[in-house]
Amino acid sequence: MSAKDLNILLLEDDENDYLLIHDLLKQIYGAKFHLDWANSYARGDQLVSAKHYDIFLVDYQLGSQLTGTDWVAALHKKLGGKCPPSILLTGQPDVRSIETLARETIGIAYFVTKSELNTESLERTIRFTLKNYESVRQTSNLVTILMADDDPDDRLLVEDAFAEIRLENPLDFVADGIALMDYLHRRGAYTHLAGTPLPGLVLLDLNMPRKNGREALHEIKQHELLRKIPIVVLTTSRAEEDLLASYNLGANSFIVKPVTFDKLVEVIRAVTDYWLCIVTLPTSVAE
Repeated sequence: MSAKDLNILLLEDDENDYLLIHDLLKQIYGAKFHLDWANSYARGDQLVSAKHYDIFLVDYQLGSQLTGTDWVAALHKKLGGKCPPSILLTGQPDVRSIETLARETIGIAYFVTKSELNTESLERTIRFTLKNYESVRQTSNLVTILMADDDPDDRLLVEDAFAEIRLENPLDFVADGIALMDYLHRRGAYTHLAGTPLPGLVLLDLNMPRKNGREALHEIKQHELLRKIPIVVLTTSRAEEDLLASYNLGANSFIVKPVTFDKLVEVIRAVTDYWLCIVTLPTSVAE
């Protein structure tokens, strides 16, 4: 990306800090940048909804209970991972704890203390941020994960577990086997998905209404295109017959649902690490 294309959003409530950063950017890029300034998170939301930005510079604290890490995390979730990278700035004395938060927040690429800001450090940080973001964007494989489960509490727990491990992949839900097959075939309520890539992973409950998980699994694995999708059975059943039947029908994994949220987070982290990061899957295809 050339400097002349650089659109920057600064969230900062201190006018002196705004003027300092503007001056540093002017020394770095001359006239080849545009800086928008928001002195509140609400104003930042307005600007983001109206304009594309290449990078955010976000103050950790803008005089409210909401922090910069909260704002970036919420925006990242709202935009489905399609969020420009952020550099977190702070003048707070407890630098180490804020830096830890920055490292744990998806969407925040770097952390900088205001006392260390100068032309060299700011230019280097922005350059590294944009370079790394572009590299990740080109190589990322944010396949959709689909969960088929009729229990709304279980769906909510899995959604919370995904949020806990800060996974960026889109997560969709269906409540029964018929909806699952409609989703995969892009028909009925899911015709709007026609032409889009199929899910890269399905989490499948066995005991669902209308069409249960066993029946849906059989259909999926009999279909020339759908059979390529990894199917992880995630069920409360510990019955040996369900275990054997699932593998005989072509399930790729069989996991008994954990009874605690902490264990569920461990399971979701292990499953997604394996299927999304370790193994090599077929190239996504559209139905």
